[in-house]
Order: sequence, then C-alpha cells, then structure tokens
Amino acid sequence: MANIFTFPCGSCGRRYSVYYPKALLYELSGSGTREMGRAEDEEEDRSGAIETARRRAQASGNLWVNAAETQALVCACGKRLDLNIAHHPRVPQSKIVGKGRQTGFIQFPGKGGPGTPGRHE
Repeated sequence: MANIFTFPCGSCGRRYSVYYPKALLYELSGSGTREMGRAEDEEEDRSGAIETARRRAQASGNLWVNAAETQALVCACGKRLDLNIAHHPRVPQSKIVGKGRQTGFIQFPGKGGPGTPGRHE
C-alpha cells in the first residue's frame, strides 16, 4: 500500500496529499534498506497503486505531491511547506547508544507503605 499523508496548509487550508516512497521511509526509520523499499515501490508502481492513490487524491480536491521529487514547496498563499518527513517530530530518530529505559516505582504522597507520611494505619 502506498504511503500517502494528507494535510492542510496551515495558512489557507489548501489540502495536499503527499506520497512518500518506502525507499525513503525504510532508510529513515531503520526498518529496512533503501533497496528493500525501492523494490516495494516498483511493485506498487507496476500494480497501479500509486496512480490510483493520485487519482483519488485529485478527485477529492487535494494537490498531489511526490516527496521523492519535492521536499519543499510554496503554497499558492505564500506559505512555505516542508515536506521532508525527517523533519516531522513523529519520525523516530536513530536510537542513542547507551541510553536505557528508566524503570522503577514512583511513590505518591499519602499512598505509600507503612511509615510513609500521610498513610493512616
């Protein structure tokens, strides 16, 4: 399935449907190699899935953008749009080596065990 993100311009509300090839997404997320993504992208192109998604987006009034060709553009209203998904805050960045997950028990006031201030026995 083609990766299409649809969003409105933050200034005028014009809607954009942006196609992100898997080759790009796999490389950024670390979930696969660019070659693996490229093979999936080629299969989607051959099957017509990307063209179908483009037609649907345009039929609903959205402007179609292929992120493999365009990473930034200027909306008709003049607002600059950054389509580089690596700049999106929800894209996981590479894991920091040596940083472990914090675990443990957090005691809340009045809810602790025997001898904890606020606990009535």
